[in-house]
Order: sequence, then C-alpha cells, then structure tokens
Amino acid sequence: MKRRDFLRAASVPAATATASAAAGVGVAQETGTSTSDGTGTATGTSTGTGTGTGGSGGGGGSGVTETVEVGPGGSLVYAPGTEEPLEIAPGTTVEFVWESDNHNIVVDSQPEDAGWEGHEPIENTGFTYSHTFETLGEYAFHCTPHQSAGMVGTIIVTENPGGGEGGGEKELEELGVPIQAHWVGAATILGIIVTAIFTFYILKYGESPHTGTGRNG
Repeated sequence: MKRRDFLRAASVPAATATASAAAGVGVAQETGTSTSDGTGTATGTSTGTGTGTGGSGGGGGSGVTETVEVGPGGSLVYAPGTEEPLEIAPGTTVEFVWESDNHNIVVDSQPEDAGWEGHEPIENTGFTYSHTFETLGEYAFHCTPHQSAGMVGTIIVTENPGGGEGGGEKELEELGVPIQAHWVGAATILGIIVTAIFTFYILKYGESPHTGTGRNG
C-alpha cells in the first residue's frame, strides 16, 4: 500500500472519532435556556435539564404547552396565575412570556420533590422562559420588584385540571350531551302550553265518559 493511501485510510476513523466526541460534548452541554427579545444576546440562562425553547424542567413532558403572560399591558400580574391559579396536568410545559419590563419569577413554595428554580434575574419585554412541571402539587411564586403590589402567582399540577376538588356536579355539556339554551327554553314553553290546553279541556268538558262521572254520563 502506498504511503498516501495509508494516510488517507487512517484519517477516516480519526475523523469519525472526532465527530463523535464533538457530538458527545454537545449533548452534555444541552441545558434549558431562556431566550431574549431577538436582539442576538440572551439576557438569562436557566440551569435545568429540560428541552424545548427556554425549557428548564426535567423530562420530555406530555407535549402540552400553556402560556403565562408576565405583566401583560403593564399590569402587575401573571396571567393566568395571579387572579386565578393555573391548573395543569403533569408533564405540561409552561412558557412565561414577558409583556412588560422589570419582572422575574421567584419561587416561594413547591412540592417537596419538585426542584423548580424559577427565573430570578430581572428581565424585560420579549423575554421568554419555560419549565416543564412533573410533580403534583401547588407552586407559589412572585415578582421581586412588584411583590408588594400583589404580583404573585400560583400553579397547581393536578391529574384533573379544571375538575375542582371532589368532582362536584358537572353540566350536561361536560358529560358529552349537546344542550342548547334555546332548545331548553322551547321545550319549557311547549310544556306550559300543553298543560294549559289539557287543564282547559278538563275544566270545560269534564272527565272522560268512560269513568262514569263525566257530565255526559
């Protein structure tokens, strides 16, 4: 074998090994990151191991994503989260989108095994941060600059989002029965009309002659 052919053959496994090593480093460094407003410089980095845009939660999740607006329209709220808790199923990814400036997410309480770190750096409009919630329970958080103004939030991870505690009574439509309000009203009016006609007939003509007590008997 010529020397040139020998060197060419030897270079192939070396290149393959180098590519494999580079791929391994890429996988090892893949962590959840937050994204900026598209100016080319990210303003925050999370430390979780989740995947997806800005992800910081563990696991691949159920593929469901919910959005929480941070300070929408300049208001000091998380929407949803402040006025009413956001209820989600385990494995749901929540994407926090900054709609105004100078906000963050500081975790107050969470289930024992959750390990959510929130996003404490102060960020501005256009910033996004995501986390996949796997552990059942209640998560409470706040915005440091605006906590005194009531900018707090709650996320509840439950097997039955929106079902409430204990189940409770459900509407027919929730059970899969298509009911329209105008049909209910029409049926009610029809029942009243039929009852009125029947009552009028009984009062005018008396009971059936077959009973032996009618006026024609």
